[in-house]
Amino acid sequence: MKSNVKATVTMVLGLVVLVALGYWLLPQFRVSWLNLIVLACLVICPLSMLFMMRGKRPDRDRPDHED
Repeated sequence: MKSNVKATVTMVLGLVVLVALGYWLLPQFRVSWLNLIVLACLVICPLSMLFMMRGKRPDRDRPDHED
């Protein structure tokens, strides 16, 4: 399975621009934005691991390959 690097970079850049625009256009919510960014950084890693491993099942039925 190969990831689409161009789509990933585009999505990340779009999110960065969105956060920067929100931070600049809404100065009354700057503290809330900073708290949200920190919270998102802390939550993204475990959530992404959970979603990536959701369909993964251990292969206990297959014998180990010993060389």
